[in-house]
Amino acid sequence: MTDLSEARPVADAIQHCAKRAMAVQSEFSEKLIEANRHWFEQIQIESNEAWELFRRFNSTASVAEKITALQDWAKGVTARSAQDATYAIETARSLGTIELNLFGRRIDSADEAPRKAA
Repeated sequence: MTDLSEARPVADAIQHCAKRAMAVQSEFSEKLIEANRHWFEQIQIESNEAWELFRRFNSTASVAEKITALQDWAKGVTARSAQDATYAIETARSLGTIELNLFGRRIDSADEAPRKAA
């Protein structure tokens, strides 16, 4: 029969890993919620910009004004696309870092004691 004093460190390790997994999952979820809100805002911005282009394009009679409206819209799309790409890369990097925290091992005094004994 297994002595309960031997099972205690295993139970503590399992509990520690579960707590760490919950903390990482919570942080990961928060980052996903933040990213989701950001993309919903971007959808709204792009929709408003498209409607503004539609309005400007149909309210002007001259071809030069239509071309100017289209060029302005294209410049805005290009700038926003670059910002979106940067945001996507930063978010992916943050999510990767958060996920790696689950597998990282923090060294504290309890971990150092068996190493010193060996």
